[in-house]
Amino acid sequence: MTHVMRDTGDPPPHPTLARADYEFTEEQRDSVRSLAASMSFVGACLMLFGILLALFALIAVYAGFPLGAIGLFVVAAAYTPTAWWTMSGGRSLSAIPRTRGHDVEHLMEAVRQLRRLFAFARAVILVQTLLLTAIASIFVWCTFVIEKTDRCLSVFG
Repeated sequence: MTHVMRDTGDPPPHPTLARADYEFTEEQRDSVRSLAASMSFVGACLMLFGILLALFALIAVYAGFPLGAIGLFVVAAAYTPTAWWTMSGGRSLSAIPRTRGHDVEHLMEAVRQLRRLFAFARAVILVQTLLLTAIASIFVWCTFVIEKTDRCLSVFG
């Protein structure tokens, strides 16, 4: 029998972590339960905000503001994976207080979801930084280098 490994981007499980011999104390379970509830709440709110932003984007299209609609759709699209990974991490953590014998497995699943969330957040921060730098550069160029700023900045309103 041949065993095929799929590359999921996650590191292989550590042999000592695969054992189910560690259980959290009740105090630790309460702490994990509180974190799980907070993560689930934040994820649900992000999902609702994403849906509202998508609805506002549709209204903006209908009202004749296509550029505003594009911006709202982009932000709504960013909320979706953020909400999903936050809720998934919360679900994995909430399984710790409810189950016995699988604490480490549930914790590692929550860590995987959080790794995805923070990798996405890092990418968003980098893209925002590049966009803001480009926009600031255009304004500086138009203001200090080109003498006829009204023609250069007329694109921005």
